[in-house]
Amino acid sequence: MIAECVGLDIGQTAIKAVRFRRRLTGRESVEYFHLPLPYGKPETAEPAHRAGLLRNFLWQHGLYGSGDIVTALPCQDLFIRTLSFPFRDAAKLEQVVPFEVENLIPMALDDVAMGSVVLPPRGPSEAGQKPKGADVLVTAAPKDKVAEHLRFLAAADLKPAAIGVDGMALYSVTKFLQEEGAHVPGDLAIIDVGATKTTLCLIHEGRPALLRTVLWGGNHLTHALAVRYACSFAEAERRKRAMAVQEVDAWLEPLLKELRVSLHGYEGTSRQRLSHCWVSGGGSKLRELSGHVAHELGLTPVGPRQGFGSNCPRAFSIAFGLAIHPKIVRPRWKPKAIGSDVALDLNATADSTSVQREASRHDRRLALWGALILGCLTLLDLSVRVMVKESTLKEVKQSLQTQFAQTFGAGAASGEEIDVARYRVTALDKSLAVIDGSRNNVLARLSELAKQIPAGIPLTIRELTIEGAAVHLEAETNSFDAVEKIKQAFTASQAFQGAAVTDTRVGAAANQVVFRLAYQVQRP
Repeated sequence: MIAECVGLDIGQTAIKAVRFRRRLTGRESVEYFHLPLPYGKPETAEPAHRAGLLRNFLWQHGLYGSGDIVTALPCQDLFIRTLSFPFRDAAKLEQVVPFEVENLIPMALDDVAMGSVVLPPRGPSEAGQKPKGADVLVTAAPKDKVAEHLRFLAAADLKPAAIGVDGMALYSVTKFLQEEGAHVPGDLAIIDVGATKTTLCLIHEGRPALLRTVLWGGNHLTHALAVRYACSFAEAERRKRAMAVQEVDAWLEPLLKELRVSLHGYEGTSRQRLSHCWVSGGGSKLRELSGHVAHELGLTPVGPRQGFGSNCPRAFSIAFGLAIHPKIVRPRWKPKAIGSDVALDLNATADSTSVQREASRHDRRLALWGALILGCLTLLDLSVRVMVKESTLKEVKQSLQTQFAQTFGAGAASGEEIDVARYRVTALDKSLAVIDGSRNNVLARLSELAKQIPAGIPLTIRELTIEGAAVHLEAETNSFDAVEKIKQAFTASQAFQGAAVTDTRVGAAANQVVFRLAYQVQRP
């Protein structure tokens, strides 16, 4: 039962690895591995060549399969922010943090791999109380940077268990020393001087307060010495190792200036002043560098009393901090993890992003197939609807044509419905005029005529002419006395006026008298 982890620090001029083992008995072992890289040669900068060197380095020291491997990205490739919230609920923080970070970084959330950790409570006064709020350290790395790092490691047949941040690895060293019983200052500036860059980690009240990369390293000093003494880079490097810091303090000023700006900026914002300083990294081998930097910054250098003695991995600080990653090296019988509970893992974020991306691709494929099926069903439904409507329209047209033929006749052509209807209405009106009593028609006049003829007098109408309100008729009866009675009846009636009998004569048959009668019908 062994908890084993390998921290891998891949720099420009060296590859450093630390293998940390903790057995079930609690015994620990730490092994350090180092591979210098040729500096200044063009092939060294090629990723394929560097991947080959890394592969040989891992095989040579048996680091493949000897534990989980943890690597790190430099702070300069990340956006790092610390956010404060009035609650500590993990589920709520997971939902709220992305929305808060979106306004603080110049990239869309879909283009970054984001990790966040809840920082421990601030100060010893809060240790006995359950804190209500939370400070969250958020890191956002561009996905192309993470993908480029993973491709480089894959070229070396390596898949990291976690990808951290070099500044947080420095913080993990201090937490490990505290676990070992050292009195690490709560306010500490860790300055890791590398070959091409310097990593700065400011710790205040036992928590990481500022992570930054300064693009100045030991190689800048070596180049300055090579120019000063007109020698090769290798000769300048040897001179540097033998020189005291006071001899090169003028060339250290760019680094000190950047460190002062960072310290003053932090102290001006937080209104808190740091007290101690620890200089680590390969550049710390320069004689008396730690004391000189601390003096120039107005800080106190740490030493064995604070746990930073000879056993402290000064040159391998970043690799050591990665090797004690708390999510990997975690003994079962201890509730706390080795190092710190604060551990960032951009690889997990990238993996979850890949899973989400694959899920999104799967969802898009399903959505595409669903859209195609829905489109086919829509076209089929539209076709059926069109066919049904065409069939219904055809039946309606046939029914209308049948009704049209029945109504207007078989000879009527479509499009002449109004003219045919007018003709039919006129004909119907004429037919109705014969029997409609409300109009001046023949039947109405005959009805009025029949009402005025005295009872018992026979009357046969030979000819009837109606012109508006004027009525002329030729009739026959059986005597002249009957003609007179008919005339009197029409003259006495208020419904007629101007009644006159003319051309009264004897007819050809016996008892036949023929006469003509004219009168005007009064309008109601």
